[in-house]
Amino acid sequence: MRLKHVVAGVCIAGVVAAVGAALGMQGAAPAGLPARILAGYYPGWYEAPVRLRDIEPHYGLVYLFAARPVGGAPGSTGAVYWTSPGDGRGAAAHFKDDLQYVRRVQGRKIILSVGGDGNGMSFPDRAKSRAFIASIAGLHRQFGGIDGLDWNTFQANQRPDTAEMIWISLELKRMYPGFIISAPPAPWSAIDQRFCRDMLNAGALDYCAPQYYDGPNLADPAYVIANVDQWVKLLGASHVVVGFGINNAANFMSDAQVASTWRELQRRHPDLRGAFNWELATDERQGWPFARKIGPMVLQAAVP
Repeated sequence: MRLKHVVAGVCIAGVVAAVGAALGMQGAAPAGLPARILAGYYPGWYEAPVRLRDIEPHYGLVYLFAARPVGGAPGSTGAVYWTSPGDGRGAAAHFKDDLQYVRRVQGRKIILSVGGDGNGMSFPDRAKSRAFIASIAGLHRQFGGIDGLDWNTFQANQRPDTAEMIWISLELKRMYPGFIISAPPAPWSAIDQRFCRDMLNAGALDYCAPQYYDGPNLADPAYVIANVDQWVKLLGASHVVVGFGINNAANFMSDAQVASTWRELQRRHPDLRGAFNWELATDERQGWPFARKIGPMVLQAAVP
């Protein structure tokens, strides 16, 4: 991934329950992928991030960003580590309890993203793959459970080791029934397209989420629409989630641009799985425009 860059909990819980009820996801969600996805990345580098349980309730899936390779890229052993978010508003002190409250009470999905900008990983052999699985299992126990893994380990000069990543993903799905596997590929990359296609064909991937932000022309609505057409043709609409970024910065969209782009995408591909936002802290600072303006559009029932 090319990434550089308070409300009372009981009230939020009530709103989450109302949103979940409207979408048929009341209470503890069943294992596996939701029918519609509105997701956001939760970076661990902020000093005072929102607590997990207080994230705007339209977000039904949260990516923890990110577990990093031990020893730096491309990983010295295959193991990864996680650094807790800052505790300025209690996010670190309440992290584990909030994580499980989000999953069991609010019915949201929590997915661990691995890698990120400058943190690619290689899996040249089974020994390194087994070490990776053991490390993910350790974080699973540490957190009290998570719902999936986001492959964010292939970027720039780090090509995906597809065969081993298929094996790892299938092992995690075997260990944890309903475990979700996702990946945020570069929209233009033929290498990433082959990886996502091969992972999906092997039953090792639930969806890919191309990223349309933070790069030249990536936030051009015309490019996004044409490129999503390609991904849908490759994977099928139900296996595609569209990545947006709302920000007053180059190569990011306004909320109005995201809304109009999504309307056209949904018109062309009513079975699109959903959308994600980079990232939650920015959305909160802006008053949650992605969650509150785009969220209801994404989460509405598919057009018959």
